[in-house]
Amino acid sequence: MSIYKIKPSFSKRIWGSSKLKELGFNINSNDVGEAWVVSAHENGMGYLNWNGKEISLKDFYKQNSFFKNKSEHFPLLVKIITANDFLSVQVHPNDDYALKKHNSLGKPESWYILDCPKDATLIYGHSATSKEEFEKAIENNQWDKILKRVPISKGDFLYVPPGKIHAITPGVTLYELQRSSDITYRLYDFDRADQNGVKRELHIDDSLNNIKIPDSKDIIIRNAKDKVFESEYFSLFIYEKNSNFKIEENVEWMLMTIIEGNGKLNNIEVKESESLIYLVDEDLKMEGDLKILISWIKS
Repeated sequence: MSIYKIKPSFSKRIWGSSKLKELGFNINSNDVGEAWVVSAHENGMGYLNWNGKEISLKDFYKQNSFFKNKSEHFPLLVKIITANDFLSVQVHPNDDYALKKHNSLGKPESWYILDCPKDATLIYGHSATSKEEFEKAIENNQWDKILKRVPISKGDFLYVPPGKIHAITPGVTLYELQRSSDITYRLYDFDRADQNGVKRELHIDDSLNNIKIPDSKDIIIRNAKDKVFESEYFSLFIYEKNSNFKIEENVEWMLMTIIEGNGKLNNIEVKESESLIYLVDEDLKMEGDLKILISWIKS
């Protein structure tokens, strides 16, 4: 067997909702913000059936000789995020900073927009030309002046490298492909407080230590199709019926998330909202009217 479906983990968030139900996920709460659809991370573990028993993706990776233990930890994490409110404005560290402070990998990530309101924007980047200018904007609460917004539409792709300020906005649903890391520095949270009047912790110093100033280059691909992105961290292909998809050399496994339709992969029935790991040992046969987000790293 080369295809294993993965059971997702769900995360409640103050900006969550019930929208994941509309995407085919089995949730019974109105404040779920994230489905960790492929995860071997302790903060949201995924599970699959292997040799007749349920096993975590983490243990599957460690125990399956197919992976040849090229990396100590399963390297990728895939989420579906639905926002009913603004997420915090945040930034992620690079490998050097994350390893030194948290004994963790850094967190490059990327977004593919599944749905969004008309005229939607995302917070993506900033306008400061120096650290002093940024610090002054923080001191004077001039977030509208310093934060940059970019327009988005369904089908757009954005790469969010470490050091890039970003925030998801209300009504946006997206697929997030990232390195398997959960290190996030919260720079600004719109002065929100919980039911007890307590504001969430901010990480100003760590944020300022990681923000790229001047801002890093924007990488936005409008109406993304086929092979959208490749880097040392991950690659992404958007498969639709009749796409010219070919498995590249030096790719031993792939992650797949069905975002539209029903069909079969190597005679295994799949449907919208399901994610799986494919161990590449044969040609991949795709049947049905499917739209699939396929990610991988090269060995």
